Amino acid sequence: MTNTPQAIRISSMSGVGWDRKPYGLSYPWIKTDAGRSESRRPKQKNDCTVRAVALVRHLSYDDAYDLLAAAGRECRRGFNIVDWLATQPWARKIPFPAVKGKPRMNPATFVKQFPTGTYICRVAKHVFAVRNGVVLDDFENIPNRCIYSAWAIDSDRRP
Repeated sequence: MTNTPQAIRISSMSGVGWDRKPYGLSYPWIKTDAGRSESRRPKQKNDCTVRAVALVRHLSYDDAYDLLAAAGRECRRGFNIVDWLATQPWARKIPFPAVKGKPRMNPATFVKQFPTGTYICRVAKHVFAVRNGVVLDDFENIPNRCIYSAWAIDSDRRP
C-alpha cells in the first residue's frame, strides 16, 4: 500500500424524501487504490474485491491479487466475494435485509452505526472497505447507495 497519507474528503448529498421532508447525508472517505498504481498490475480494472481485501487485511495489492486469484478470481473480471468471505474465519457477515417502509443501510448511516472497526461493505456490483468510520475506495460512492451486507474483519487473524 502507498505510504502517502491521503486527505479525508466528505461525500454529501441532500434531497427530499418520499414524505416530502428534506434530508442530508454525508460520510468521510479517502480516495485510495490500495497500492494498485505501485503494484505489478497498475492498469487493473474491475478490481474492487482486490482493493478491499488489501485494505482490510493490510496486504500489498499484489498479495491480495494473488490470494483472490488462487480462490478463482480472473483478471479484470468480477469475483464472488460473498461466497469467498463465507469461508474466511476472519470475516463475520452482517446482513442488512430490506424492511418494508424502512430506508436501506447506506454508507452515511453505516459509518455512524459502526464508527470503529474494519469492514468490507457490499453494494450493487461493488465492494469497498471501511476502517474506523472512514470509507476507503477508489471513487466516491453516493451517500444513499444501498449496502446489502457487510463483513466485520478480525484483523488479528491471518488470511
